[in-house]
Amino acid sequence: MTDTVNPQAWAAFWTCLVIALASSSISITITQTELFAPLRAWATKVHPMVGHLLHCFYCTSHWAVMAGILIYQPVLVSSGHHAADLIVSAFFTITVATLTSGLVFSVFLAAMAKAMKERVLKRILSEDA
Repeated sequence: MTDTVNPQAWAAFWTCLVIALASSSISITITQTELFAPLRAWATKVHPMVGHLLHCFYCTSHWAVMAGILIYQPVLVSSGHHAADLIVSAFFTITVATLTSGLVFSVFLAAMAKAMKERVLKRILSEDA
């Protein structure tokens, strides 16, 4: 099976995977970390939709993926219509980025829940002492 897929398709797949992982990291970092809280607050003041864009990792990942696709132009499937091929590559890459972001966000939420439980437990134990 692997010998029937041309090297350009494998290179495009790898490029899409790298773009997806990078976009996932970028979108989670921009939308969830304290480092970008001032940017998110400013964007919300500029316009509610701009603010929403920078609070939603799903939305932000679309823009990051689109930038990556426009720069690197990987073609996963070739139909002879370059724009259509890039759209297919973009949405494949967005799907991988979304799955990755969802996994990272789930881990992030679990870590936050653990930290909150530890704080509550320390407070309860310090009151009993």
